[in-house]
Amino acid sequence: MLSALQISNYVLINSLNIEFDDSLNIITGETGAGKSIILGALSLILGGRADTSVLLDKSQKCVVEATFDISSLNIQSFFDENDWDYAEMTIIRREITEKGKSRAFVNDTPVALAQLKNLTTQLIDIHSQHSNLLFHNADFRVQVVDEFAQTQWFLTDFQEKLAAYEQKQAEWAQLLEKQKENIEKKDYFDFVFHELQQANLRENEQEELENEIDFLTHTETIKTNLFHSLQLFSESDDSLLEKLRQIKNLNASISSYHTDLKEISKRLESSYLELKDLQGEITALYDRVDYSPELLAEKKERLDLLYHLEQKYHLKSVGELIAKRDELETLLNNFSTDDEKIVSLQAERDELYQIAWDAAHKLSDLRRASIVELQHSVVAKIEELGIQDGRFEVKVIPGTSLHKNGIDEVQFWFSANKGVPVAELEKVASGGEISRLMLAVKATISDKSILPTIVFDEIDVGISGEVANKVGRVMKTMSHHRQLLVITHLPQIAAQATSHYKVYKETINGLNQTKVRLLDRGNRIQEIAQMMRGDSCSEVTLKAAEELINE
Repeated sequence: MLSALQISNYVLINSLNIEFDDSLNIITGETGAGKSIILGALSLILGGRADTSVLLDKSQKCVVEATFDISSLNIQSFFDENDWDYAEMTIIRREITEKGKSRAFVNDTPVALAQLKNLTTQLIDIHSQHSNLLFHNADFRVQVVDEFAQTQWFLTDFQEKLAAYEQKQAEWAQLLEKQKENIEKKDYFDFVFHELQQANLRENEQEELENEIDFLTHTETIKTNLFHSLQLFSESDDSLLEKLRQIKNLNASISSYHTDLKEISKRLESSYLELKDLQGEITALYDRVDYSPELLAEKKERLDLLYHLEQKYHLKSVGELIAKRDELETLLNNFSTDDEKIVSLQAERDELYQIAWDAAHKLSDLRRASIVELQHSVVAKIEELGIQDGRFEVKVIPGTSLHKNGIDEVQFWFSANKGVPVAELEKVASGGEISRLMLAVKATISDKSILPTIVFDEIDVGISGEVANKVGRVMKTMSHHRQLLVITHLPQIAAQATSHYKVYKETINGLNQTKVRLLDRGNRIQEIAQMMRGDSCSEVTLKAAEELINE
């Protein structure tokens, strides 16, 4: 239960402190007085977002503090799980600093907004006239059935099983994708290996080819120079060998006369023989040198292949190409797949899917078992609200695939008039009918819910007269079991209040500020009379207002 709400420096509120009772709290006031501002401040407590635009004084921080009596709720374990201090009178505080930073506290412990929302959804529910659009929301319709059927435990159990299946499905899909990537890599490695293997690479081949190509490219020059070299060696009378032979013979004839001459003679003999050998090698080379365009093209083609492979695989030498080939051969020989693990994971996934599927069917059975009672309860409520011939049907339609709510789609069908067949609610109901139907649904599921506080923000749009009386009485009945905060513009609803608060504006230091005061009986009569007839409250109007309260 919301016991108190303190607001400071928020929009038009400088400072405000409101204490609520545990029954039907009615909030009234002229349009623009600030009723929505109070609701906006309360939404901060529920985890709503805000920035510096909410600051009345831009140099000061905004503080909204709500005190909740949670003594009747079994949520201490929630506090323990989040390592918060538990208190029967729990204080939730939001602060918006002048720099726009937001902080939230539960019993003075800093908390994240997500944690705050998880807590406050167990404490309070705000329903506005725009909430009627929830009938269009598939999740909301399922939630209505689940709250009435009390299937929350089964839904949580299913969602845990679904999460386990989805996690295993993700593991399986991830491994499958990894397997696919590995196979693609293997195919690529296999291609590269065979390309390098077919190249028949040899160490130092590139250098040899470069030398051979250089030789073949210059065969004409080489042959010419070798020919002239041979001529100089021996092809003329004054050839190099002939002159050296003459010198050798001359020195041989005098070598016996001195040891130095003998040594020179030996060296000349050796040089002569060396040159004779060189002549033979040059002759042999000359005979071998032959220009071959075909051989040159073949060598160039082979060298181009080596260059291409080095460039293609970003390597610098044939040695590195050979190392890569050998590395790929080792990798391919040791390659293994995850086929067995994939099959195992798939079996686990299928088993978890079946478990989740069974849980979803159990949940679906429980929902369908509750819909007759739900329909009767809602119809009884809308009869109280003035729709005497209304019919309301809930259709729980099982599907063929799992989703976060199980396998079901829930539809609401409605007819407000006798003899008119039911049809999908949003296609046939008027605005006023939808408002009353939503109230009937809220009233029905609130009987099953432990939610201690419900806020109704001007959901009475489109109704008046006796229907408004009936709406007020339904709210009064609801407030016997839980706290209601109701913002209304209808005197018939305001008259049902256990506590009645008036929101008004007051000019202070030249600034309009929103204020709230708890009305005593006399002021209540005056306020309801004004709601009935405007500012001019005659004795008759005041009497009618008093009678409305007495009723």
